Amino acid sequence: MTGTQRRFDRLRRIQDLDPERDYEEIWRLVSAYEFPWDYWQSVSLAFFRTFAIPSISALLEETGEIVGHTQKRADDTLLIMYEMGRLGLESPEGRAYLRRMNQMHRRYNIANDDHIYIIALFIVVPVRWIDQFGWRRLTAHEQRALTNYGRRLAQLMGIKGAPATFADFDQFARSYEHRHFAVTDSSRRLAAAALAISADMLPHSLRGPLKPLMHRFSLASLDEALLHAVGLPLPPERDRRLAAWLLRTRGCILRLLPPRPDSRPHRLALATYPDGHRVCEIGPRWLTDGTADEKDNIVQGEGP
Repeated sequence: MTGTQRRFDRLRRIQDLDPERDYEEIWRLVSAYEFPWDYWQSVSLAFFRTFAIPSISALLEETGEIVGHTQKRADDTLLIMYEMGRLGLESPEGRAYLRRMNQMHRRYNIANDDHIYIIALFIVVPVRWIDQFGWRRLTAHEQRALTNYGRRLAQLMGIKGAPATFADFDQFARSYEHRHFAVTDSSRRLAAAALAISADMLPHSLRGPLKPLMHRFSLASLDEALLHAVGLPLPPERDRRLAAWLLRTRGCILRLLPPRPDSRPHRLALATYPDGHRVCEIGPRWLTDGTADEKDNIVQGEGP
């Protein structure tokens, strides 16, 4: 059996699952086995896009977490998303991370449409990225499962009026960006802080010499509308072409390699938690040091 033939064994398993019922299992197979690097890279990109919405960027800067504690804030976002999916949205362990996220949001007045936009990004940006740079495109079956996963998460967060289909989420995100993308002082500062840690993905010994290249690669991976809305310069066209070529070439190479074994699911390696973590360590200082107000400990939106 060739590597290419084996590459599609897991897809056949996914196709045998029901995206209306088994969406969590399909989400895990996509994010932990089929496209682990692509999926989590695109989740980081999805969070970066929120900086371009003035209402969201103003709130994010108000917390002081992204500019003051950039690495921890980024790692906390990834960690909560990862653990909820790995453990299951319906499991007691997964609900512990959900409660933590709801506690973090409870202190702030976040508009429902901003919430829908964020959920939409966590659905559509990974699909867009994987379809462009992954070793294969996602099927409509997988898109439906990821959509159902996002809809269930929205329900558990108490978000109202979430779109019903992937196409509806995609249209909502595009329309929201068209209406709200705007450069502000907050968006500039948040984007600069996030880009400053992009080299931290590299081994420590390589961060110094490769940091300028990582910065150029990160800029080249962002679209023009987003760059404008966060006050970043448009990179040279040659950088954009090179970045796209490298990412597509990586996908072509992966297509020829054996798939990730079932015994080796993807694990997040986060600089903030090199030795593991506890749920109580996740979040801003006011939550982790026990100084949260009483209302911050009331978890809203955790459905049945």
